[in-house]
Amino acid sequence: MKDSKAFIYCRVSNRHLQNLLYYQEDVLTKLAHSFDIDVVAVAKEVSEGKNSYTREMQTLIHYIRNEKIDALLVYDKTRICIFDDLYAEFQMICDKHHVEIITIEDMRELSSIQLL
Repeated sequence: MKDSKAFIYCRVSNRHLQNLLYYQEDVLTKLAHSFDIDVVAVAKEVSEGKNSYTREMQTLIHYIRNEKIDALLVYDKTRICIFDDLYAEFQMICDKHHVEIITIEDMRELSSIQLL
């Protein structure tokens, strides 16, 4: 993962949880730096996660389709969307453009493996 270019995407479902946006960004940024991953963009949004028509999601898709990133860092897959079929469609776009979706759990597992 070293020298990868990543996009950090953070989402919460309502404005009352806005502090979680900053928490997600902070945790993912720190983990990215610990793996020498270059963070090229960060998107934070308040959305229910029911579609991909938000401005932030369209920005992310633009980065993917134009192959500006190698990885997408998210707290967990439900931050991308809440429906499995929409997530699968998003995963298909990422696969087509060779972008790996990496959750915080994935990064923590890699971190523990590297420590062995």
